[in-house]
Amino acid sequence: MYREIELLRGRPLLVYTTKYPGAPPKAPISITVEDVDGFTDLLGCVQGSEEVDVLIHSPGGSPEATERIVGLLRTTFKKVYFLVPHSAYSAATMLALSGNEIVLHPSATLGPIDPQVNGVPARSTQRGFNKVRDILREQGPEAIPAYAPLIEKLTLELLEICEDSLSLSKELAREWLTNYMFAGDESAAEKIETAIEFFSNYDQHKTHSRPFTFAKLEHLKLKIRLAEPALEQLLREAHILLMGYLSVTPFVKLYECAGGISWGTQFLSGPMVQPPGAPESTIGE
Repeated sequence: MYREIELLRGRPLLVYTTKYPGAPPKAPISITVEDVDGFTDLLGCVQGSEEVDVLIHSPGGSPEATERIVGLLRTTFKKVYFLVPHSAYSAATMLALSGNEIVLHPSATLGPIDPQVNGVPARSTQRGFNKVRDILREQGPEAIPAYAPLIEKLTLELLEICEDSLSLSKELAREWLTNYMFAGDESAAEKIETAIEFFSNYDQHKTHSRPFTFAKLEHLKLKIRLAEPALEQLLREAHILLMGYLSVTPFVKLYECAGGISWGTQFLSGPMVQPPGAPESTIGE
């Protein structure tokens, strides 16, 4: 399957996929610093190439870890293309935006890049604080008892973290779009700002997991397109095979390439027998 995609695309392929949805509670499916090791090993199977495709399926995770992965890819390859067969949300959307081009399966989606702090959208926390502040300003001290429990949760440190997280996601997306997708295109500045505002606008999207299909992204005029029929079929087949494998093994995350490297993260939530042919080198629980 991977070889077929490589032959069709004319460049090597790296695969980063997670068991999403359907992973057990607390399974390590997010993008974390441990993924740096996975991508480091994958780079060894595509030495000598200046271009690469990265097939990605992920709910997102740490922007800081994503920044390290982007650094790895960009110090190795002059051009990076992201293939999305199903979902690339949150920090995975940010990772895709670091590509020279994003190719989506017709059913695939990207998502908002507004960050979450302690599992809660940072902008939602800000809005909650602002709402309480306005109510207290209007109603006076007598309203404090009703809102005291909420006020106690909203520390100054938390609000600063929310503000910094919101700024970081925009800063990274702006840097990557400028340096890679629109490298050398000085006329793209307004287009980039429009895209960043769209992807980070929690007030507009109302939820961190809002799906952005190609139809919702087309107006941004980014280098995002739908896969042609042959690639569309291969992406769908690859996704089905990967999800099928993850459903019958203890693996919740895989790093693979056509060169034979295959390893991942295991998570055992109950008794499970590892089937023949499962990757031997693992990380995680």
